[in-house]
Amino acid sequence: MPDLTAREKNETIRNLLKALDMHGPGEQGHAERVAVYAVATGGELGLADEELLDLRYAATLHDVGKVKVDASLLNKLGRLEDHEIESMKLHAELSLELLEEFDWLKAALPMIIHHHERWDGQGYPTGLGANLIPIGSRIIAVAETFDVLTTDAGWKSPCSAESAINELKACARTQFDPDVVQAFIKVQPLIQPVGMD
Repeated sequence: MPDLTAREKNETIRNLLKALDMHGPGEQGHAERVAVYAVATGGELGLADEELLDLRYAATLHDVGKVKVDASLLNKLGRLEDHEIESMKLHAELSLELLEEFDWLKAALPMIIHHHERWDGQGYPTGLGANLIPIGSRIIAVAETFDVLTTDAGWKSPCSAESAINELKACARTQFDPDVVQAFIKVQPLIQPVGMD
């Protein structure tokens, strides 16, 4: 497959996000916000330009595997049952299946598959912990959690940015890399809202 231009890559991403948003309304806005938060945080942590580009790809596409998850789970109001949670957990691996054909996403794939790992090793799919988790995955985890907490969804009301920051601080060293949390806290007030649903 010939090398794609930046424009062609962005068009591919847009098409994937459109398909995801049709399957689960609101997913495209979530992906766009997570990407903005992640890239700002990665910049604060000193990632190089190429790493930031791969992080942008990963953060934008981190949930694209949800297009293969039953839409009734994505759109369910209220709490998911245990077996439904297990089905939802497959989305990271399903993302890998969808995206591995794109050579230009090779560096982004580990970030995508591991974005639900936890600093304490209690996450999924492989139970990696601390610095064994790719830095991009650790960044996406913080960015995604902030967005989920502060965005209205059918199954929960949004909380304030201050409350979300307090939750991130409380979960640093267990769920999240404490250095990533600190970097996010530093840049979050400077980030302009994007892709609001």
